[in-house]
Parts: sequence; structure tokens; C-alpha cells
Amino acid sequence: MLQYQHQECDLTLKEGLECYYKSFPTSKEVFKDSPGSGYLLRDHDCTHVIFGLDISIDQEAILDTWVLWGCSFKWKYLFGYSKLPEIKEINKKLFKEFGVKGFLKLYWNNIGIKRKVFFKTFKMSKKWPFQVPEEYLNVKISELRKIHGIDILTSEELNYSPTHWSGAIDS
Repeated sequence: MLQYQHQECDLTLKEGLECYYKSFPTSKEVFKDSPGSGYLLRDHDCTHVIFGLDISIDQEAILDTWVLWGCSFKWKYLFGYSKLPEIKEINKKLFKEFGVKGFLKLYWNNIGIKRKVFFKTFKMSKKWPFQVPEEYLNVKISELRKIHGIDILTSEELNYSPTHWSGAIDS
């Protein structure tokens, strides 16, 4: 379990991001922001950290529910993420391997966890800003979770059978 995956994590959001990036195996590329992407990639990665999720395809699917129901965002900004060249390339590879049927299976296999997340978002006191304010980077993750009423999934709630695919992360 990564340090930021503990509810009461004392890392700052910036330190949590570094922990998240260090969790990538050397075989996986970490996408960093560029002039073309602005802060989109960082903002997306911050959602992994604040909601306590790793880089696996299953937890990426679970993150969708956190973002749609637990974040404040502008649709144009959110859709900008999927238009980034590096994200388009990943999506193309995933679709080639999984197809529609594979994606439906991925989401179906995680529907129970996604339902838990859905209900957790309604207990939040304040939605997480998908466009992360700069000052948040220097605030402890535990404090940000308190401010927003974020109750991350416990390891028991995050119990699933990992999806096997060519890009899977072997723990």
C-alpha cells in the first residue's frame, strides 16, 4: 500500500504526487505536463492521490466515478484530457486490446466498488476541484480530505480481481 493510500496521510499533495510517480515501474512512462497540456495531467494525477488510487486499469476505472460525482470541473477542461496526444495513444492501445466488450467487462467487474464510491461522493462536504489550486500542493493530504469530506476506499472495500492485459502492472 502506498503512503498516500492511507486516509490520514501526512504527506503534502505535492509529496503524494511524487509517491504516485515513484510507484510507476520503469517499464511505464510517467506523463508530465507540457506547454500543450497545461496542468491537465497533474490535475488528473492529483485525483489518484486524493482519492487513494493507484495506476492500475481497474483503479483508473474506479477513479472515473470519483471524478464524475466527487469533483467540480468544467466539461471542456475534462474532455481536454482525452484529447492529449499521449492519452489518445494509450486509449487507442487499450481499445485495440480490450474492444467494447473488454471495457464493459472491466466496468462490470468493478461495479460494486464504483457503487461504494458513488455513495461516498454524496457524503463529501465539498467537491474536489479537478483543476487543483496551486496552494493545495503544499497542504497535507489528510487535511485536504478533511476539508472536502473525502473518505477513501479501505483495502477491504477495494477488493477486486485485477484485470489482466498486456500493460498490467505486476505488483
